[in-house]
Amino acid sequence: MTAADKHSSRSFYVAAALGIAVIMFAGFARNYYLRAWIGTRVISFMVHVHGVVMTAWVVLFVTQTLLVAKHRIDVHRRLGIAGAALAAVVFGLGVFTIARSIERHKPGAGPQLFMELFVAFDGVSLLVFACLVIAGLINRRRPDIHRRLMLVAMISLLPPALGRLIAYFTYDNVELIVLCLMYACVLSCLVVDGWRHRRVHPAFAVAGLMVISANQVTYFAQTLTP
Repeated sequence: MTAADKHSSRSFYVAAALGIAVIMFAGFARNYYLRAWIGTRVISFMVHVHGVVMTAWVVLFVTQTLLVAKHRIDVHRRLGIAGAALAAVVFGLGVFTIARSIERHKPGAGPQLFMELFVAFDGVSLLVFACLVIAGLINRRRPDIHRRLMLVAMISLLPPALGRLIAYFTYDNVELIVLCLMYACVLSCLVVDGWRHRRVHPAFAVAGLMVISANQVTYFAQTLTP
């Protein structure tokens, strides 16, 4: 890869990271980030904790991407240790938040209904996030695999933000629109990767398929679960 290609590749990952951060902020602006000015719903202490942790994760991801773009791999690797711990907290709090949401919507739900709702509330995407982050950490010495897995792991967290963002404009077919947007996000990465390198990297292909499959299963669960 030439120096120009490397610069262009870094620019793509920086742009993708910033785009994800913007989507996250916009999606949760009304009910979290700008709640003091435009929000109306009272949120619990644990929701605040979840919001702080997720914000820290997004900020860390953007920071890590910028560090690589600035050739500060030494700092990137040191922050990666904290990132691994933070990712575990993101996953744990995500499971807790989904469980609490299920309790609010369907108190006393039995095991079968609980699992159906867990899938419908983006639980599978959360599991995919955990798998991709673990795989990314295992391959941290292989930058071509590591950066792709970590980017797709971030994309896997977008559905809740996208759903809230769409709901600003319409409540019709929100689940279907989110599914289409997730397809668009993953396919855009595959197209850019294929165009730049004359082939799609296997890590992108496998990770992208995992995210698409998770969102397809989630959509089916959302349409079938009462």
